Amino acid sequence: MLELIAELVPQAIGMAASPLPLIAVLLIILSPNGRGRSIAFAAGRVLAALATVLAVAALSDVATQGSGGTRVGAAIRLVLGVLFVILALSKFRSRPRSEAEQKTPGWMQALDGMKPAKALRTGFLVTAVNPKELIFGIAAGVVIGSSTLPPGMVSAAILIYTGIATITVVGPVVAYLVIGTPVRAALEPVRTWLVRYYNVIIAAVLAIIGAVMIGKGLAGL
Repeated sequence: MLELIAELVPQAIGMAASPLPLIAVLLIILSPNGRGRSIAFAAGRVLAALATVLAVAALSDVATQGSGGTRVGAAIRLVLGVLFVILALSKFRSRPRSEAEQKTPGWMQALDGMKPAKALRTGFLVTAVNPKELIFGIAAGVVIGSSTLPPGMVSAAILIYTGIATITVVGPVVAYLVIGTPVRAALEPVRTWLVRYYNVIIAAVLAIIGAVMIGKGLAGL
């Protein structure tokens, strides 16, 4: 089980380090009366992370059954790893060249007026539909689907993965609920920095996970 968790950690950290949902939840927290919306957004994020990894794991399990299953899983890892590295290079090349802050997407600017139900849906979609978010769940699902551990251990690993993957969104919400308004002053500089270096962060995360998956894929062929 520890080996499975260790293999899931890079994907979980990759999802956790993704700036887009963190920026979104910080905008909600920093907006007037953001308590209910922030809780709903975080819940949507958790549900999407679970749903994605479970769906991909089920498909991967079917694909890797049989005598050639191990090599199929390794090949999938290798292909995903190469894709991650290509995406990393693309994101790095598209980073802002000036000191000006990168513009906030229009849908984020609409978060202030969202009702909790729509914030829940947005938190789900920003994880389950956005390709930059989805690839981390796909990678984790492939790892889980290739595992031969008992269902109980796999379930525990999935919960640990989900906890790590969503901590950067759930954590600020919990801090806001516990500490209250004072936490907002500490979160504003974080939001500004994340918006400015969004592409660089994503590129670094994708490159690291891509390298890990390529190594795992080559070792399994």
